[in-house]
Amino acid sequence: MADDPPTRKPDDHSSEGVAGAVLGYLLGGIVVWGFLGWLVERLLDLPTGIGVAVGMMFGAAGAIYLIMKRLSA
Repeated sequence: MADDPPTRKPDDHSSEGVAGAVLGYLLGGIVVWGFLGWLVERLLDLPTGIGVAVGMMFGAAGAIYLIMKRLSA
């Protein structure tokens, strides 16, 4: 009918949804993995900052991987 809203395919990405997902993945990955790096740093008695820095790099790399995987679908 003329009044029905247009149907969207499940693969359509709105710009708000994509931007929110990208921001969420990046911040979440960096914060969570940075915290895990801090915990490992404390448990293994490593010099200050090394565990956090490595954890944040792993978090950013993992987030970028997940973003690329989501957007390529």
